[in-house]
Amino acid sequence: MEYTELVTSALRLVNAVRREIGEPPLESFPPGSLEDADSRCPLAKAMTALVILRERRIVFCYPWHASAATKLWGVSFADSLLMSVIMPDALYDFATAFRRGLLPNLLE
Repeated sequence: MEYTELVTSALRLVNAVRREIGEPPLESFPPGSLEDADSRCPLAKAMTALVILRERRIVFCYPWHASAATKLWGVSFADSLLMSVIMPDALYDFATAFRRGLLPNLLE
């Protein structure tokens, strides 16, 4: 998948959840950092969440955010507290590409 298409697909998924929880959609991802990427990558910042790439899950601050993600993305909860979800492929690929330095325009 080309990187522009990857970013577009990831942003579409993020914005679906943002709309569902009453936050405005983003026109683009906020810039992020490779340092402490779990909490400071563009995806983590856009969702106010932790992106745990090695476990392929996103940990949300609020259970209703995680609930919205499971409903809209068609994924499962990843913990018994209902705070984290399994990352869809497009978000996993986006987070991986960012951490590999393949999305330099999204660096702070």
